[in-house]
Amino acid sequence: MRLIGGFLGAVFGISVSFSQADTARLQFVFVGDIMQHGGQIAGAYNEKKDAYDYRDCFQFVKPAIQRGDISIANLEVTHAGKPYKGYPQFSAPPELSESLVDAGFNVIITANNHSCDGGSNGVVKTLDVLDRLGVKHTGTFRSKEERDKNYPLIVEKNGLKVAILNYTYGTNGLSVAKPLIINYIDSAVMFADFKKARDMKPDLIVCMLHWGTEYQSLPNAYQKNWEKFCYDQGADMVIGGHPHVLQPVEVKEVGGEKKLTAWSLGNFVSNQRDRYKDGGMILMAQVQKVNGKTTLGNTEHVFTWVYPRQEAVVKPFYILPEFPYSDYRPDFFDTDSKAKYDLFFADSRSLFEQHSKGTQEMNLGKDQIITGYYQKLLKGYYAQEYPVEVYKNAEIIEPGFKALMHKVLGADGQYHWVVGYFETESDVKKARVPEAFIAQPKCVFISPTSYKVIP
Repeated sequence: MRLIGGFLGAVFGISVSFSQADTARLQFVFVGDIMQHGGQIAGAYNEKKDAYDYRDCFQFVKPAIQRGDISIANLEVTHAGKPYKGYPQFSAPPELSESLVDAGFNVIITANNHSCDGGSNGVVKTLDVLDRLGVKHTGTFRSKEERDKNYPLIVEKNGLKVAILNYTYGTNGLSVAKPLIINYIDSAVMFADFKKARDMKPDLIVCMLHWGTEYQSLPNAYQKNWEKFCYDQGADMVIGGHPHVLQPVEVKEVGGEKKLTAWSLGNFVSNQRDRYKDGGMILMAQVQKVNGKTTLGNTEHVFTWVYPRQEAVVKPFYILPEFPYSDYRPDFFDTDSKAKYDLFFADSRSLFEQHSKGTQEMNLGKDQIITGYYQKLLKGYYAQEYPVEVYKNAEIIEPGFKALMHKVLGADGQYHWVVGYFETESDVKKARVPEAFIAQPKCVFISPTSYKVIP
C-alpha cells in the first residue's frame, strides 16, 4: 500500500517500510466530486501572497488517499483561467489540482457535466495543468490522435495492469468544437472502447461514469441499464458520480465473478451545505492476482463530511472522516456545525445499512498512527524548517529527502518548507539533519492559527 514511508516518517520522525513480497495486490481509492463553488475559491485566497491554497482541505484525508496504489478523483471543474468562478460554469485555480496531487491522487478523471464550462480554452487549459503536474488523467482530449494514443488509460502497478475508462451523460447543453473530444455515454463509442481495452489484456477494467439523478439517494433505471452494459462488455468495477449525494455500494456476482458498483460517491468537497449534499465517501477496494486470475478482495468505505472553517488567513473546506476532533481542539466545531456533522454520518449509515452490500465501514480514528497525526494537526506540532532552496535541491542533498518535506501556510500568510510532525521541541533538536546541509534548520511550532520559530 502507498501509505508511504516518507509520509509516516515525516509524521513521527521514523523510518517505515512495507513488504513488497506480494506484488500481485493492488489497492484502489475512489472519491467523489471535486467542486469549487465561489465560497471555496474565496476561502482559499491568500491575499498576503496573491495565491490560492487548498492543502489544508485535504490534510485529514491524506493518509487514506495515500493508502491507494491507484487513487482516483473526479475533477468536476475546469482550469479555464481568471476570473475564477463557481456555479454554474466553473473555473478553478490550478492550485486545486496541485493540492490533489500533493494529497496523493495519481489519476484524475475529467469527463463530467462541467467539462465544457470554459469552452474549448477551458478543456485545453485543464489538460495543460494536469500534464504540467505529471498526473495521469482521462475523459477529455485535445484531439482524436491524442485519444487514440492514450485511451483507454492504462495504469500498471504492483504487477497488475488496469484499464480505466471515463464517460459523462452530458455537458449541460454546452459543447466544444473539433478536434476536442469529450467522452459521452454512448453505446457505439463505448462498445469500441471496451473492445480495445479487452484487446490490451488488462488484469482489470474500471469504468468511471458521470450519471444519475441529482440529489437522489438511490440509482435510477438509466444507471442500472448502463451498469449492465458495462459488465456485459467486461468491466470489473463501475464507479459513479454526479448526484452530489451518496448512493449505495454493491459487491455483486456477475457471470460467476465478483464485481464492484458504486452508484454515487457523493461530494468529496463542495460548498453545498444542505442535508445529504454536504459530504461523501472514500471507497477502498483491494484486488489480488493469484495464479494468473485477478479477483476482488476487501471493499471498505469511509464517510467524509465537508466543514468550512476560517483559520488564520484562509478558510479551508476540511474533508473530515469521523473522529473526536473536539477532544483535541475544543473550539473546533460550533453547535450548528456539530449537529450537521452528526446528522450526515447518521444518514449515511442508515442508507448503507439498508441498501449497500459487501462493503464495510472503516474507522480511521482507530488507527493509532493516523490518530496521532490528527492530534498534531488539531493541537499543533513541532517541525524542522528548511529554506526553500533545500527543498528545490533535496534530491541532490539526499535522495528521498523531498518526500519528508511538506509545505505549510503560516498564520502570517507566508509559505514554509518543514520536516516532521514532532511531539516536543527536544524531538526536533534530536532529529537527523542531512549531512550535506551545513546550517541547522529552525525549530518551529505549527498550529492552525500560529507559526512560531522556537529560539
